[in-house]
Amino acid sequence: MDTPRLDGQSIIVTGATSGIGFFVAEGLARLGAQIIVAARSAEKAQSAIALLAEPARHRHLELDRADLESVRGAGLRIGAGPPVHGLVMNAGVIAAHPTYSEGPFGVEYTVGVNVLAHLEFLRLSFPALTHATEARVISTGSFLTKKIPFDADGWLAPSAYRPRAAYAMSKHAAEIVGFELDRRLVASGSRVRSVVSHPGSAIDALTPDRPPLHQRSALVRTLAAAVAPVFSRVVQGKDAAAQPAIAAMTTPMLPAAAYFGPRTGATGAPILTTPVPTSLSPELGRSVWQQVEERLGAPIIPE
Repeated sequence: MDTPRLDGQSIIVTGATSGIGFFVAEGLARLGAQIIVAARSAEKAQSAIALLAEPARHRHLELDRADLESVRGAGLRIGAGPPVHGLVMNAGVIAAHPTYSEGPFGVEYTVGVNVLAHLEFLRLSFPALTHATEARVISTGSFLTKKIPFDADGWLAPSAYRPRAAYAMSKHAAEIVGFELDRRLVASGSRVRSVVSHPGSAIDALTPDRPPLHQRSALVRTLAAAVAPVFSRVVQGKDAAAQPAIAAMTTPMLPAAAYFGPRTGATGAPILTTPVPTSLSPELGRSVWQQVEERLGAPIIPE
């Protein structure tokens, strides 16, 4: 089945100045979407936009997820503006701090930046999504959720901090809230849907060059071409890792609890797959949703 065109649709992609986020933006732009590159650096945003199809169609939105003033200002500008057809909440701190650090809303930094800052931006920009004929919110999970269980009591501020676990908690929470958001949107009859995707495993060495954003040495390119077939079921380039999010935004008919990931779990073409049970738990969804709203001090979906 051909991927539907997105001509005339406006889609926000956070973290679109590098890595997987850039390739999400690139893929959606090729389908005709107007990309709003939500990023802290105007210079990097313009470099990314210059590489997209028809650069004049796209624009930069200043957004620093570690700065609540920036998050709220960006959200209010989007919310008061024209319709938005999609929000891809892709950006994320991957290399968590080596020791515990407090982030936005007084929670662990990785969770605060990856999850709560995104949800505060979503809360304030939500009116623009409701003004579209149809719209989608894409939350980004991780297959790491299958390896590190969710800490329902300590995900916001763990008693024993580990960087890898902090990142996993942020991805668990993104999935849990993403599915709970969809349940609530469907129940309300909203034209907005929430979809969750995960990128699998990706490395820069197997990622196509996009200078000045990403440039491999000649040696790395040569080695990558040689080893890619050998490791094709284990790791892929970030262009391939972007495909589940693109599928989440473009697949015409969505089932309940739609979750897109690579075919093998780590690599491959995007398919509808199954998350860990905790991500789908309605009870846990309600609990995490309530905790998030308490931290935000306002409903995620404006009343």
